[in-house]
Amino acid sequence: MKVPWASLDERLEALADMGRRIEARREDFLEALALDIGQAVKVTSEEIRLTVEHLSTMEEEASLLEGREPYGLVGAIFPYDGPTVMFARWGGAALLGGNRLRFSLSSLTPRVAQLMEEVCQPWKDVVEVVIGKDNREFGWDCVEDPDVRVFFVSGSREVGRVYAQAIDEFDKVIFAGPGGMPPVLVFSGASVERAAVFAARRAFLNGGQYCTTIKRALIHKDLLDPFVEALLEEVDKIKVGDPMDPQVDYGPIKAERTRVLFERGLEWVKGTLIRGGPPEGEWIFPTVVLAREIPDIEVFGPFLAVKAMGSDRAIVEEAVRTGYPLIAYAFGPPPLGSKGRLEALYGRVYWDPEFLYLSPRDPFGGRRDSGWVLEKRGAMIIRKGGPIVYVEELTRPVSGSSG
Repeated sequence: MKVPWASLDERLEALADMGRRIEARREDFLEALALDIGQAVKVTSEEIRLTVEHLSTMEEEASLLEGREPYGLVGAIFPYDGPTVMFARWGGAALLGGNRLRFSLSSLTPRVAQLMEEVCQPWKDVVEVVIGKDNREFGWDCVEDPDVRVFFVSGSREVGRVYAQAIDEFDKVIFAGPGGMPPVLVFSGASVERAAVFAARRAFLNGGQYCTTIKRALIHKDLLDPFVEALLEEVDKIKVGDPMDPQVDYGPIKAERTRVLFERGLEWVKGTLIRGGPPEGEWIFPTVVLAREIPDIEVFGPFLAVKAMGSDRAIVEEAVRTGYPLIAYAFGPPPLGSKGRLEALYGRVYWDPEFLYLSPRDPFGGRRDSGWVLEKRGAMIIRKGGPIVYVEELTRPVSGSSG
């Protein structure tokens, strides 16, 4: 059923205006995220920039709507990390497609939720920000509301399994699962300096509190010593402290679950601690373990396990043994035939990357327990994984078309 709440041009202008309203409240968002979760203003400033830029350029995705129509009402629970970026990427796609949007934010970010409700107030007929409800209650409200046709949720593997069981109540469920321990692969032909600097910056960005931040580095044994030396030199530049200080890279880790997952990494990864250590209350300093064994677990926070591998092929074999193939980064030429193998497994593989933040416009999504899409097609339920384009997932072929 079509639910066009405005023409395409009007929707584009509304989305750009949402971006402008977020930009106008920049200082409020900086303070809110610092108070809610201890996020450094340095990080929030970049998230706001990405959010505003994305919302103001959504005409780049308008062509994807040809021959497609909205689902109607879509619901979402956004995570505590990158809430404005998630609103831009996911909510922006839903609204661009002509849907109405109902969303909740993490209970860890109540101040951010209030700001988002104020930002979206002019469009309250089509954008509902739900405040004051536990996310489990909000989620089951969406399950029980027949108007909600698409539902997005992120979280642990168990969260995904719960909502997968509710697929009969929706047309589609989109799950953004855990990253597990996203790897950086450093093959024998890699530039050690480039790989080490990238690994340090990407591993500890936002205190390692993105599902895409690196948690393990698989290094060809011949490169281990220079890699570790360059890595630690970069790690030692990371500043932890008052999140309102613009020079600070990350502040306290206020999310209890993040601290629990961090401690799991310390306990389960076998090796020698060479930087950092256990949490000191909410404070966790960049932690690096020279590992002998790295289990396939979910870890969050400022943690990196570095493991020497006997050959380039051994690096690949270690990388593919995972139930959480969300994202991987690689430096140097991979062994013959392994590039396609890695790309077929992981949602995304970035080769010799140089960025710090991912673009909200990049297709994104995991496979296996790191993410999936369940879609009803008649009596069938289709499961798919891998990178998705949100505008396409949040619209469907016009009735009667082949799609």
